[in-house]
Amino acid sequence: MQRQFATCLTLFIVLMAATGCHSMHKRHAISAQAEEVAIKPTSTPRELCKTTLPTYRIEPPDILDIEAVRLVPKADYRLNTSDSIRVQVSRTTFNRLVPGDSVTVRVPGAPGVAPIDGIYLIQPDGNVSFGSPYGSVSIGGSTLEEAESRIQSALEKVLKAPKTYVALAQAGSLVDGEFAIEIDGSVDFGPRYGRVPLDGLTMDEARQTLIAHFSKDVETAAVTLNLIQATALQQVVGEHLVGPDGAVNLGVYGSVSVAGMTLQDANRLIEATLAIHLDEPRVSTSVLAYNSKVYYVIAEGGGLGDGVYRFPVTGNETVLDAISLIQGLPRGSSYRMWIARPNPQAGKYVTMPVDWADVTSVAATETNYQLLPGDRLYIVHDPMIAFDNGLAKLISPLERIAGFSILGAETATRLSGPVLRGGGNPRGAF
Repeated sequence: MQRQFATCLTLFIVLMAATGCHSMHKRHAISAQAEEVAIKPTSTPRELCKTTLPTYRIEPPDILDIEAVRLVPKADYRLNTSDSIRVQVSRTTFNRLVPGDSVTVRVPGAPGVAPIDGIYLIQPDGNVSFGSPYGSVSIGGSTLEEAESRIQSALEKVLKAPKTYVALAQAGSLVDGEFAIEIDGSVDFGPRYGRVPLDGLTMDEARQTLIAHFSKDVETAAVTLNLIQATALQQVVGEHLVGPDGAVNLGVYGSVSVAGMTLQDANRLIEATLAIHLDEPRVSTSVLAYNSKVYYVIAEGGGLGDGVYRFPVTGNETVLDAISLIQGLPRGSSYRMWIARPNPQAGKYVTMPVDWADVTSVAATETNYQLLPGDRLYIVHDPMIAFDNGLAKLISPLERIAGFSILGAETATRLSGPVLRGGGNPRGAF
C-alpha cells in the first residue's frame, strides 16, 4: 500500500512539474516572439546622449500651481461688510478754515520770550493753541479775516494792541486714511463727521454719497475713494488638482478645462475666465507635480506574482535611475531585461534590450536608455528560482495531505482498544 502511494505521488509530482515547465516555457516563448518582431531603433536617447521631451501638455491628475498676481474688481463691484477702503476728502475752495488746515500767524507786538510767529495747526475741535500765556483760540469755520479778528481779540487780554496777521499755510484734508466697512454696513469717520452707510454701493455710488455727506461741513468737497481689500474677492493662489474631467476648480470663478493644453494656453484660458469677474487679471501658472506622464518598472516574480512600480517622468531618467528607485534588482530576478515602448502600430513592438552587466560594471552607455513617458522596463526572473517556486507550489498541497494522513494514522493507533485498556503493546509485553 505504501509503495503504491509513493508511486502515485511520484507520478503526480512529475506531471505537475511538467505542466509548470510548459507554462513557463510558453511565457518565455511569448517574450521571445515579441523580441523577434520588435522594431529595434538604431538611434534612441540614452546616457550622455539625452533629449528634451516635447512641450508638456497638462493631463489629469497633474497638480498646477496657480497664482493670480493681479486681482482687481471691475467698476461695478459693490462694497461689502469688512471691505477696506481708503478715503481722502479735500476742499476745492478755501473760503473758510477747517480742522486740519495749517495757518501762519504773526503778531509783531508779542514779547520775545513768548513770540507768536509761525505755522499753527487747526485741531479737530477747531482751536489753535498758542501755548502759555495765550491759550487757545477757536477759528474753525471762519474766514481769514474772521480768524485775525478772533485771535486779536483773544490776545488783547494779555497784550496791548496786538496787531495780528493770519494767512493760510497749507490746506489740510478733512479725512485721509483707511477705513473698514463695519458690521452695520457703515463707515465711521469720527464724532465730527459721523457714520456713512456704504454697504452694497458701487465705487461711483459710494463716492457720490461721501461727497453729499461732507458737503454739509464744507462748501465743496472732493472725495478720492480706493478699494484696499475686497473680502468678497476670492484669492486664486496655491495648488490646483486637474480633475478626472480635465478641469481645475477656481472657486467662485468656476472651472476651467485645461486637459491637453500647454502651460501658456492654460494660463491664457484661466485669465480669460477670471476676466469675466475681474478687471484685466494676471495669472502665473506652473506644474507643481508631474503626475500624468509616467513610466513603469515590471519585475517578474518567479511564479509568486510580478511587481509593478510606477514613477513620474521628469525628463532625465535612465534605466539605471529606474533600477535605483526600486533599491536594485529584486530577489529572484535575472540580468535579462528590456525596455518596451508603446507603439500605435498594431502587431509591432518596440523593445530595446539592456545589457545590465555592461551598464553597471564598465559604465557602458549604449543600452542605458533614457526613459520616456509610457515606457515599461521589464525584468525577467531567474528560471531556476521560478522552477523552484513552481515546484514548491505543486508539492505543498501533497505535503499537507501526507501530513494529515500520518496524523490520522497516529491518532487512530493511540485510540485503539489495547491502548484504551491500559497498554500500548497488544501482547501485554513491556
